[in-house]
Amino acid sequence: MSNLPKFTVVLACYQTEPYLPAALESISRQTFSDFEAICFVEESTDKSLEICQAMAKRDSRFKVVTAPKSGAVSSTRNYGINHAKGEYLVVIDGDDWVSVEMLEKLSMKLQTTGPVDVLSFMGVTTTKDTVDWDKDKKITNFRANDADGVFTGLEAIRRVGRFGGSINNYTWLCIYRVAFLREHNLYQTPGLTMEDLESTPRIWFFAKTFAYLNEAFYVYRRRPNSMTTEDSPRLVIDCARQIKSLMDFIKKNTIPEDIFSIWSNQWLTVLYWFMYHPVSSRKITNEDRKQVLDILFENGVKGKFKQIVSRASLPKRVSWPMILLASKGIYFPANFFFRQLYYPLVERRVRN
Repeated sequence: MSNLPKFTVVLACYQTEPYLPAALESISRQTFSDFEAICFVEESTDKSLEICQAMAKRDSRFKVVTAPKSGAVSSTRNYGINHAKGEYLVVIDGDDWVSVEMLEKLSMKLQTTGPVDVLSFMGVTTTKDTVDWDKDKKITNFRANDADGVFTGLEAIRRVGRFGGSINNYTWLCIYRVAFLREHNLYQTPGLTMEDLESTPRIWFFAKTFAYLNEAFYVYRRRPNSMTTEDSPRLVIDCARQIKSLMDFIKKNTIPEDIFSIWSNQWLTVLYWFMYHPVSSRKITNEDRKQVLDILFENGVKGKFKQIVSRASLPKRVSWPMILLASKGIYFPANFFFRQLYYPLVERRVRN
């Protein structure tokens, strides 16, 4: 019998003092005790480090790692991949928390499926300090009947795309077999936000065994001052850099055509949302948009980006001439198209 823990929980702890106690308690109180917890604390001006150190004194399963500020949560996840002693990696952000039954139920699922590369589940989102597991909004990529059996990562992509869904790329919406992540070098891009957009397609692509548990365990706290809720230029610029990295990934691997189409729609949906949606792009200037397109239109990259657009849905393909004009500093056609036509039609379809 191995003495290694079944799970390694890695908690990102940067400037999350008000929320850390709830996150730490939800881990410490797990009904399944066979885990280690790594508190990865990047240099903070609040008491995040002291709070984590106090937990480590109370509970020997916790250890604290300090690091310089990196500007992105990918440093936490990558440290977890490299240093995990557990068979499976569980990632949690310091302003979120999880059900105390999470690890126990995931372990029970793994007894049914056997070892899998990726095991997905549901989350819920809230703006409060409490959660109603039945009524709060669910976050998932799958349907209830997807909980039957084991499938591949490519089939997981197809199951989401088959019903017109957009993949929720949140890293914390799955747990991962550590040896699988290491074998394929499935690290996240250091220093960039939108890390899930770039890492999730690679992880799912390489996963030979994938399973889903149709229960909600993770609580995603939507707070107004978090990086992912700010409509800042950094998000859209980092999004473009992550898509550029994904284009390199496509070049190096043989991607089935249907997977390519699903991914193309997904990536452009996210990119255009940050660039042009009337709400999410309020702080985005035309100069920011030009910087994004400069990244995607660099020498040797423009053709790859055009391939992505050509495999997307018709409205996104229609946008291509206007995107070309925007890359040359002519902004009005694209701004008008997305703000006055594209997004009003999308939102009308959602309402209906």
